[in-house]
Amino acid sequence: MSLKDLQAIVDSGTKLTPMMDQYFQIKKNYPDTLLLFRMGDFYEVFFEDAKTTARLLNITLTHRGKIGDTPIPMAGIPHHAAPVYIDRITNRGLKVAICEQIQDPKDAVGIVKRGVTQVVSPGMPFDLEKTQGHDHRFMVSAFKKNAKYYLVALDFTTGDFSGYKHDNFEEFVENLRMLAPREFITFMGQWNEGQEAKDIEAILNHYDVLKTHLSEEYFNPKFTDIYIEKIIPGFKRDKIIKLDEDVLNPIGALAYYVCSTQLLENFIHIRPFKMTSQANVMKVTLPTLVGLEILPKSRETYRESLLGFFDKTETAMGARYLRSLFSNPLFDMNAITERLDIVTALTDNDSLIKDLKVELSKIRDIERILAKISMNKGSASDLLNLATAINSYTQILKEVKALPIKAVLAPAEIKKLSAIAEDITNTLNDEIGASLEKGNLIKEGVNKDRDRLAKLHLNVAEELLKMENRLKDETGILKLRIKSNNVSGFFIEVSKGSTVKVPKSFERRQTLVNAERYTTPDLIQLEKDTITAQTKLEKLEREIFKGLIQSVADMNHSVLLMSEHIAFIDSFQGLAAIALSEGFTRPNINEKKQVLNIKQGFHPLIKSLIKDQFVCHDLNLNQDAYFGLITGPNMAGKTTVMREVAIIQLLAQIGSFVPAKSAELGLCDFLFSRLGASDDILKGQSTFMVEMAETAEILRHASSKSLIILDEVGRGTSTYDGLSIAWGLVEHFIEKTKALTLFATHYHELIDVVQGYKTAKNLTVETINHNGNVQFLYRLIEQPASQSFGIYVAKLAGLPASVLARSEEILHQLEKNHTTPIAPPAEAMSAATLKPNKNAQLCFFDGIIAEVEIPEHLKQLEADLQKLDVMRMTPIDALLKLNEMKKNLEIQ
Repeated sequence: MSLKDLQAIVDSGTKLTPMMDQYFQIKKNYPDTLLLFRMGDFYEVFFEDAKTTARLLNITLTHRGKIGDTPIPMAGIPHHAAPVYIDRITNRGLKVAICEQIQDPKDAVGIVKRGVTQVVSPGMPFDLEKTQGHDHRFMVSAFKKNAKYYLVALDFTTGDFSGYKHDNFEEFVENLRMLAPREFITFMGQWNEGQEAKDIEAILNHYDVLKTHLSEEYFNPKFTDIYIEKIIPGFKRDKIIKLDEDVLNPIGALAYYVCSTQLLENFIHIRPFKMTSQANVMKVTLPTLVGLEILPKSRETYRESLLGFFDKTETAMGARYLRSLFSNPLFDMNAITERLDIVTALTDNDSLIKDLKVELSKIRDIERILAKISMNKGSASDLLNLATAINSYTQILKEVKALPIKAVLAPAEIKKLSAIAEDITNTLNDEIGASLEKGNLIKEGVNKDRDRLAKLHLNVAEELLKMENRLKDETGILKLRIKSNNVSGFFIEVSKGSTVKVPKSFERRQTLVNAERYTTPDLIQLEKDTITAQTKLEKLEREIFKGLIQSVADMNHSVLLMSEHIAFIDSFQGLAAIALSEGFTRPNINEKKQVLNIKQGFHPLIKSLIKDQFVCHDLNLNQDAYFGLITGPNMAGKTTVMREVAIIQLLAQIGSFVPAKSAELGLCDFLFSRLGASDDILKGQSTFMVEMAETAEILRHASSKSLIILDEVGRGTSTYDGLSIAWGLVEHFIEKTKALTLFATHYHELIDVVQGYKTAKNLTVETINHNGNVQFLYRLIEQPASQSFGIYVAKLAGLPASVLARSEEILHQLEKNHTTPIAPPAEAMSAATLKPNKNAQLCFFDGIIAEVEIPEHLKQLEADLQKLDVMRMTPIDALLKLNEMKKNLEIQ
């Protein structure tokens, strides 16, 4: 039964029970959200929500009551296990509304009041403790105006809050992919039709992004200014926003969405809003970063990526900051130099790195602690962890004082934070199990009233024992016991055989099979005093605790700056640590030269696995020779070289040391890469179509300051088509683009094309062939490949001998009858003048291969092999026969 069906039933005059009517009135306000309705120790869901929940969580679907003759579907989850179940639901891209009892049942007249206290979604999780440390959970709001594309991104779990303005749709889409949001907010009609709508829909579907469509009015700041003010206090005076007030449209929609779902007065954990500029950033797309295995394809492959390998951070904030470094390499020489100076200073003092790691390892996720406090979920352990972080931070500042790291907090602010940390540690009991309910969360000596009430509360057991012993003496009932439980409170228990000794002053409370339970005026008074003391104690401790929370909230901006500074220091100590452990070197970056001069470069992940077996590479490209064509066999290491070069360039521009003995590099404005199969998010396109689309993107955007890495372009189509495309690309990159380029190919015809240009060079990964035994040396050398050794690689892969033999014959015949023209110097011939014979291509196998015949001596060898009964041969007989066949072949 849907919400619409239920409304029709109600409209027809059917009356619901008070509880079901209350559910219905609340559910109407959350039609697209699963409503968890608190019932005692359970959350219950009804109607279609129940069916959905039962299916997603694999729990029992049952019924509670009826409407007319129709049973009401119901499912339930225990209150104490709710976080696990709720996260499972939101991870499937759904929203959950938490409906709590907001009235003490003792005070209720009729049904207890209930209301939604929080809406949980993929971008706003229920349990912040279980959110992955290195992951962001962005929610984005998108808006288009006057051919400008805006994205506003908020990670509600960390408070990261940024805006982006894009001049074209391509940049907008790329940034959307890079942010990898959990939620996407827009309004109906903004992206309803056309290719832009299809592209956005494909991205959102591919990444399982939850889509929320708001009314268009929520993208108008006139209607949303009260919500904007909550997350950006004083936004009307914000200088950043005043530079481009159109960004307020998506900010307003996002602010409304957050405020309407979280129902909080303040959002102390959200950072000041910032507009992110791409002007000083080296551009690199997400497919490039994933294709080069710099960023992981999924959370499960994090440690297999370059980012995971480099992650030597000690804090969750540091891990997130490191990811932002890898996603946003710099195109600013001064900023790069500042970062390299920090890494250099750290590598010069490895004992400092160890000291920093000790202090950093004590620090928990400050950003998410502040988020919990903002959501009224902050605990005593959160405050104690924050105090530890503040104390460690003050020690870290002393240790990095000599480093070229800029301060972010004034000494007065640091002093205030230290005072808060001291107050927290002096106030809160850090013993395991301390809680408000037990009356021992606040330390003794903090508050005199609290100590008096605690003494009364904690000494109740002693008072009960004294009363019990007194009553035993007075009555002579040796087995008399004073007990308590949550239902009956305090009571006296006497066995059936001793009830004759019970005085008349005892008032019977309960009869059991083997005992009677009583109370007395003194016991009733003691219970009242204890309950009163406990209530007052809990209330007083809660007030003290709230005071600590408020002191942190009042310093939220300083706490956020401290967190950001810790993240920065942590990420760079990690870069320095891995530079020392892996033998990296500081790159020499020259912004005035076009150069890629690497000595003894290596791929860090591969070398870490095979150690000294890795063969390092030298490469020298510059403005005089900027194009390198790499030919050679598969398995020789061409792709490794290209990945390695791209990694070295990117690492240098994030301000890291690089895996090489030395590296002189230019400043790259755009890193392009096309390696192997791509993550095709635009469904329905062939691999070749995606390859051509990505290559076209490179041609449109590459400049002479770019770095281009291309592998096997043109292999997804027919031989002549592929060769023609690759040929044309080579000429274009050399003659027009003039960027530093590595172009790997199996089209050996291109070797002659490259030899016709002074600004290009042939490269290969060294391979030797000794009497048919091919050995890969993996060394990059400046010469063309002599042959591709494809059949040898097929042999290593385990292809049957008969197929290999036949392949050798066909290869020999093809090479003998080869008709593809050898290219004259490129200046005298362009790809346009090459006109392959289409008919020849169509009859390629019918004509050439059909003419190949098996030699008679091989036919005889096959016949002899067929006659052999190997099951009856001894090993020695088999070896002798094999030797005989070998001699016969040598004679031939």
